[in-house]
Amino acid sequence: MSDDVRPADHARPGITFWASMAIGAGLVAFGLRNLVAEQRDALRSIGTWFAGGALALDLILVPLAAAIGWGVKRLVPDAAWPAVRAALLASAVLIGFALPLVTHQGGKPDNPSLRPRNYGTGLTWCLVAVWVVAAAVAAVAVVRAREPAAAEG
Repeated sequence: MSDDVRPADHARPGITFWASMAIGAGLVAFGLRNLVAEQRDALRSIGTWFAGGALALDLILVPLAAAIGWGVKRLVPDAAWPAVRAALLASAVLIGFALPLVTHQGGKPDNPSLRPRNYGTGLTWCLVAVWVVAAAVAAVAVVRAREPAAAEG
């Protein structure tokens, strides 16, 4: 596509875009310089984890999320789907964040003050709160979607 044939919603990048690109490139360069300077002996391990994380995301997590979304979308009414989709996303974020805490990964076993709470219970209550709100929003959406059909009939 040539530069003078652009869709109306794709304007040329402005000064904010280029300034953000320059700042981002500077931050990346700073991070890479420090990574090489501080972790020279571990670069292979870091590269392996970085590539493995990208592969795990692309080959496991994304297809799993797509399959769950595809399956759940077919089970819920169309009007309820936005609330259910939001709850699925919130649940995934909560579980991803809390999983290392719930499974006691990392930390120091000899220092219980590092993790003074029962994170499994906290995660459960957060998920319950998310899904109660989602169910209420979905129920209202379904009722509102059915009201015009009932009024017309």
